[in-house]
Amino acid sequence: MLKNPFVLFCVLALNGCASNTPIPKSLGEGLSGYTYIPLDPFAVKTVPGDSCLETKAANGDHLLNSFPDNAVRMLVEQVDAGVTTSYGLIKASSKGAKYRVTVDYINADTVNERFYISAYWITPDGGEKDVNLNAPGVPREILNYRVKRRSLHEMDASKAAAAGPGEYNIPIYIGVGLRITANITDLSGNANVSGIGVLGVEADAKNVRGDLVVQTLGINGKSISAALPIQNELNRTTAQNAIVSVASIKALLYAGETIVWPRVVGLYLPLPGDKALVNAIISELSKERVSWSRPCSEAKKLP
Repeated sequence: MLKNPFVLFCVLALNGCASNTPIPKSLGEGLSGYTYIPLDPFAVKTVPGDSCLETKAANGDHLLNSFPDNAVRMLVEQVDAGVTTSYGLIKASSKGAKYRVTVDYINADTVNERFYISAYWITPDGGEKDVNLNAPGVPREILNYRVKRRSLHEMDASKAAAAGPGEYNIPIYIGVGLRITANITDLSGNANVSGIGVLGVEADAKNVRGDLVVQTLGINGKSISAALPIQNELNRTTAQNAIVSVASIKALLYAGETIVWPRVVGLYLPLPGDKALVNAIISELSKERVSWSRPCSEAKKLP
């Protein structure tokens, strides 16, 4: 069993898996069928946690000590124009299809935000017909969404009833991390799109073409900037360089000159969704900073 999350990150990013083999998921993802969604990082509002009333032990402590969880998460999504993206599903590749493969290493805490979410169709006369999001066989490509963050919009009882079973708790991941993203086009129709490293091999074999992005999530500093790769063309060499870069940056996380800031790095989608729904959630979420209660008490080590 791989206990070091960064070793697991390297295994996933470099080796991938067969194109028809599911990407390893967390237990929650596997049982629910839904998945982690990586987000472009944005700022949070840090407030003292309840433990700050009891101790000030961690007020000057390193920010990373306030994040209880480490995770390596991977998402493969089809991003063709006119194709509805279904999160949490792995589909076989097809010729000309465009994909985004994202591998995250995050050190994070979780904040639960409550949303009112409802869906509707536009009728031929321009009206709106409400649709139950949980109903089977709903054609999502024609859905529109109403998304309201409960902390910003208190819905009255009649509107809440009209929305149906539309109140959801959505876990928001607050933390720092490292991300590798490949945007590719399948040129062969049977390319392996399930790992960063194997995509580099596929690019050298002319089975795919694309670009590669390495970014930090809430991590900065002179040495961090120097460790980021410059080239973004996807091939075997740049894929390997991306992994080396991530390893170098991870080793610098606790260095004195490294600057770390808490950021929103992702969310967990607890219901069937597509790109339109995720974008609506992100738009609503970004209206006001998410509040993160930073722990002040020191973590205890097992004897």
